[in-house]
Amino acid sequence: MNSAYSLAILAAILLVYALVSKRLASTFLTGPLLFVAFGLLMGSKVLGIIQMESDPRTVDILLEATLVLVLFGDAMAINAKAWRKEAYIPERLLGIGLPFTIIFGFVAALLLFGEFDIWEAALVGAILAPTDAALGQAVISNPRVPLSVRHGLNVESGLNDGIVFPLVMLLLAATLEAEGASTTGNALWFIFKTIAISTVAGIAVGWIGGKLTVYCDRRSWLDSIWRQIAVLALAGLSYGLVTPFGGSGFISAWVAGFTFGLVVRDRLADISDFPDALGQLLVMISFFVFGNAILGQALGDMTWEVVLYAALSLTVVRIVPVAVSMVRSGTKWPTVLYMGWFGPRGLASIVFAVIIIEEGDLLHIPLIIGVMAATVGMSVLAHGVTAWWGSNHYAAWYEGRSEEHHLMAESKPVAAFVNRRRIQP
Repeated sequence: MNSAYSLAILAAILLVYALVSKRLASTFLTGPLLFVAFGLLMGSKVLGIIQMESDPRTVDILLEATLVLVLFGDAMAINAKAWRKEAYIPERLLGIGLPFTIIFGFVAALLLFGEFDIWEAALVGAILAPTDAALGQAVISNPRVPLSVRHGLNVESGLNDGIVFPLVMLLLAATLEAEGASTTGNALWFIFKTIAISTVAGIAVGWIGGKLTVYCDRRSWLDSIWRQIAVLALAGLSYGLVTPFGGSGFISAWVAGFTFGLVVRDRLADISDFPDALGQLLVMISFFVFGNAILGQALGDMTWEVVLYAALSLTVVRIVPVAVSMVRSGTKWPTVLYMGWFGPRGLASIVFAVIIIEEGDLLHIPLIIGVMAATVGMSVLAHGVTAWWGSNHYAAWYEGRSEEHHLMAESKPVAAFVNRRRIQP
């Protein structure tokens, strides 16, 4: 179909969703679920109206641009000064739960897929470890849920993709070397330029950009609208500056966002409003693209092993590590189960898989993409359907123990709660 018609159809879908978005927020019809469904429906496997798989480079650019903006904004929102007061749940989820999730995912992949070597299995475990709170907005935004729990899941989702990405690149380098596509020297240089160069560039862009923004704003040189556009420019600069030299634009974007946030925090109000809105738009379009160009193609090649791995990834691989991370934390088992179940997989996993396709010619790319597509697709459905219902049932349990609130770890005060771009308040 003509590209103009395709654009018109996508714009119409966005318009309809925008008009009823607040009403849908209290139902099981989440944004990611609807956009994946529409993408799948319009794709070549169903109606054949929009076929994005025929233009893979456009798909790659869109997904990568979305993750860059998400990483920059998530890192920018981190309040390092308040971390000690509000980190008792996210530090457990990230410091204990995340490594165990990767390990469990690695073991499951090694057991189910005999064609994987240890590096490919580890790569799958890492790709599917980050969570995406956008898939279950009510889990984070329902005010009846204890603030500490909402904050913990929100911070975990905002940080784990930035933490996991360097590991994904390390495992990719090791996999390429094991398969003979790279030498040890090349792999070590690949690791160095991916992490070191990207980190230095990110710090430079974030610090200089933050200082210039504050300086110009104090002298009234900076228009309020262009102040927010400057954030987008810095996110793009942090990515584009290192990519030609072989560095990782994603690591650079996360580091730049964190550094920029340290410099401008409490000095520039509402500087991220427009980037947040644009980020949410791009995330929804990305889920449409996922349904249209990736999930639709992968459904025809699904095996029982792939489906079983996806189910395990969303249950045992996630819930058990969360339970381990919460040992001796004082949290009750309904809270542990709530946080364990609501660890949806989304945008980061999609983009990581796309990067692997671009960076190296691995032996089992189709299987890796299939596992990712099945897991994210199942997560979009399962977590979308259960988010509103689950958050209300958990909230009802918590409210029913009001006499114990002063003793419960769930009632611990949190210094600040920031809704990141993928979460509607």
